[in-house]
Amino acid sequence: MFAQKGNPGNNINQMMSLYFDMKNALVNNDGTTVKIKANKLFHLLATDPGRGLDRDQMLFLADHLEDLMNNCQEMCYTIDRSEQRPYFARLTKTLYDLVKGLKINTTTIYMQYSPANNAYWMSETLAIKNPYYTYKDWATDGKTTEILAANK
Repeated sequence: MFAQKGNPGNNINQMMSLYFDMKNALVNNDGTTVKIKANKLFHLLATDPGRGLDRDQMLFLADHLEDLMNNCQEMCYTIDRSEQRPYFARLTKTLYDLVKGLKINTTTIYMQYSPANNAYWMSETLAIKNPYYTYKDWATDGKTTEILAANK
């Protein structure tokens, strides 16, 4: 998904994978999985988040790291999806700003918006799967607002 200079097995790739797992767990109303994945992302951020990044990219990451960690940590305190979702929204904004600024994604990322919840999420597909609804019947409500094309 993401590539760094000389290190295709980077941690940005793992961060996005864990983020998408959290998003999909919220779509499926699975607060336990959200908590587990948020905990894994928190530990990744706490250990070696910038593996494979150059100096400028590391500085850019450092500007976002505290917000990323705080929102992950808050999602680790509960399995209640209604309590997890506001932190997920904040995590989304910070992680999106990070990925957009680093310009290292090798796959397309779709920024999507839920008008009813006034909240964004990132998706690995163009299909709308809204993580802010409790009922699956409403999970297709939303729209794509921005597309980050793959940087090849």
